[in-house]
Amino acid sequence: MMNKFKTAAASVLAAAMILSLTACDEEPAVSGSNSGVSNADAPNADGTSGNNAPVSAVTTATFDTDPDVQEAAKNAADKLDNPDLEVDTRIKWMAWWEIDETAANAELFKEVYGIPTKGIEKSENYDHTGRIFDYMYTDYNSRYDKLATAIQAGDSPDLFPFEIRDYPYGALQGRYQPIDGIVDLTTDKWAPAKDVMDQFELNGKQYCAIYEISFDSLLYYRKSVIEDAGLQDPRELFENDNWTWDTFLEMARAFQKSGDDRYVTEGFNTEIELLVSTGTPIISIENGKLVNNMNSANVQRAMDLLSTLQSENLRWPIQENGWSLNPKLWAQGNILFYANGGTWEFEGDSGLKKFADRFSWNDDEICVVPYPRDPQADKYYHFMKQDALMWCKGSTNANGVAAWIDCCVTTSLDPEVTATSRKQAKDKYGWTDYNLDFIYSQTTLDGTSKITPIFDFKNGIGNDIADAGKSESPVEALTKTVYLSGDKTYAQLNAEYFTQIDTRINEINEKISKL
Repeated sequence: MMNKFKTAAASVLAAAMILSLTACDEEPAVSGSNSGVSNADAPNADGTSGNNAPVSAVTTATFDTDPDVQEAAKNAADKLDNPDLEVDTRIKWMAWWEIDETAANAELFKEVYGIPTKGIEKSENYDHTGRIFDYMYTDYNSRYDKLATAIQAGDSPDLFPFEIRDYPYGALQGRYQPIDGIVDLTTDKWAPAKDVMDQFELNGKQYCAIYEISFDSLLYYRKSVIEDAGLQDPRELFENDNWTWDTFLEMARAFQKSGDDRYVTEGFNTEIELLVSTGTPIISIENGKLVNNMNSANVQRAMDLLSTLQSENLRWPIQENGWSLNPKLWAQGNILFYANGGTWEFEGDSGLKKFADRFSWNDDEICVVPYPRDPQADKYYHFMKQDALMWCKGSTNANGVAAWIDCCVTTSLDPEVTATSRKQAKDKYGWTDYNLDFIYSQTTLDGTSKITPIFDFKNGIGNDIADAGKSESPVEALTKTVYLSGDKTYAQLNAEYFTQIDTRINEINEKISKL
């Protein structure tokens, strides 16, 4: 579970090296998801990430080596499936962030495979000597164009970060190739991930090496605000299997009546999280093909809930406030749930933890809870972020890619590595055991958690009609119009866009059948 927190450093570098962040002042107003130390995958309101510094701005990152991590990685060496692979060439990694080569997966790689000697020694912006990776940096906004250009030029990277907004479309556009031929997904090691991996399989082929999941978004609340408003603790409701839309709405209405200018949520993720809590996403992958669920009664019921939140003015009117978030309102107790992102929202100089430090809150003041369950659903469903990698089309470094994937999945499953990650989350970032117990127990791949991971592929059918950052795009209009403006009902939006979206899904399925 090393990547549930930025101790695994995917998002650390995005914040420290690429994204230019200014620590929040007394009244931080942040655009998009940049209210916390950045999640590399999190877009702003306009669909950009802020991770758009030019390549020339990249400098060598430094990380602190942790002896406990090194020792844990060394002890995991005998758990690799392919320890005898010969890896003599550094792995070419294209991304808007750098992989931490002192994290457990990198330490394990170095312990077993050594440091590859072939590849780029130096480039204009980076000295690759002594590294596992050759870094091919891209800004966030042009990442897919640059990937396509590199592939066409015969200079393909080996690996690229997985983004659900580019899946399955990116695979069908020739940006990625299946991993089935280089990774044995039938081993015991991959068994815990099978149910999740099945949701990404295309016509019997697997493109995504998903080795871990984490919360894409959480509901952050202040314990004293809940108590002062005379409300039930949401975590206790969850533990007692009573954290539903009904109790959520009751709590929202009671909180709103308890003071002026009070709202239940602030953030960009509420619509998708509440929608998938029915167990039915707008677009799913079933039996290797896309399925259009726009006419599902579950989707309609979720849209009714979003409409209620909008019509009763329960959600923070972000569109009326320059599409900027203001976490100070949450810190002041005027917003019940800060609902913008995952664990990264808590950490760092600009994360929610800073309010705890500033106001000297008790350690247990900030709590997390998942989004409420559809009362008609058979279980808790929650959208999860996928820690995954894509093998790029044109890459020939199969051994390097296979070895790195093996290191990632091995360390994610290793209890000693997990223990070091948890210790870092407490000591370095201030997480409490109360919150850690919940996060670690509810983000397992083996079916032992109370929450069932679910995924919506609505933004992965082509940016022209499914741009996640544009509310006027047909796919995004379905939720954002209902939740933010209320200008049209879901029935009206469905009638307007169903044929266009369904046609694209059928076109994609035809291509999938030819894979």
